[in-house]
Amino acid sequence: MDAFGIYEEGNELFKDFEKLYNENIQLRTELSTISEEIEHLDRFVIPHTKTAYLIKIGTLRVELLQAQVAIMKTRHKIALLRSNLERGKIVHGEALNYEVEREFREWDDRLRHEIAQIDEAKARFSSFQQPEDLQEIRSIYRILSRKLNPEINFDQSEEAKSFWPSVRTAYLWGDIFHLKALMMMSDDYPESYDMPNDMGRMRRDRDILKSKIQTASKRLTNIKQHPAFEWRVLLDDTDKLAAEQSKLRDEIERAKLQHTALQDMLRSLEMKGVRR
Repeated sequence: MDAFGIYEEGNELFKDFEKLYNENIQLRTELSTISEEIEHLDRFVIPHTKTAYLIKIGTLRVELLQAQVAIMKTRHKIALLRSNLERGKIVHGEALNYEVEREFREWDDRLRHEIAQIDEAKARFSSFQQPEDLQEIRSIYRILSRKLNPEINFDQSEEAKSFWPSVRTAYLWGDIFHLKALMMMSDDYPESYDMPNDMGRMRRDRDILKSKIQTASKRLTNIKQHPAFEWRVLLDDTDKLAAEQSKLRDEIERAKLQHTALQDMLRSLEMKGVRR
């Protein structure tokens, strides 16, 4: 018996059921589209954008931070030396270095963490190259999601449920050939197989779908607040990207010059009061 089997075409009850049936189809389509967009942003766009940003901007920011930490360390050494010289004390070089490294351990740990992130980004950059058939992959995935995703199809069979993990794996790997094969195989699961044939269950499904769409929409809105979307605007504008990179390089150069001047001052003080 099909979904309309107990209703006679043309009567009011049939029209109400048909309207509800079509509404549920539209809701399932909307939910599958939102769910796929969340997957796409969460699994591909944000990681890829973060990786590209780390390589193109983050590398320079870390280089600037390294120069700034070197300046802070040198200034601190100068302050310690001056303090000891004013009191007529001789400072041991190793003790001075140990004291400075101890006080700046947190900064050094942060630097190591930042450098590790950059190295990881460079290592995984090639794995984030999006497939040429991305739009077709997304389109097939949305169709399969509408038919097979357990979050959208509440009454599907166990056999259909077991089919879904293969769909998600093929999507995450960007394997369009596997997705197309799964699309053909999914013909065994008609789009209406999970549609109930009574109004009560249809209304229940409609309410569940609306609730899930509301929840998914909020999640999508939250995901779009991620800093990656601001980074993406910068990365997509070649002029702004070049200007930001140039600005950071200028700051790095100024910091290095400042550090060189401080090192000269430090060496002068060390000649007066540091014992090797």
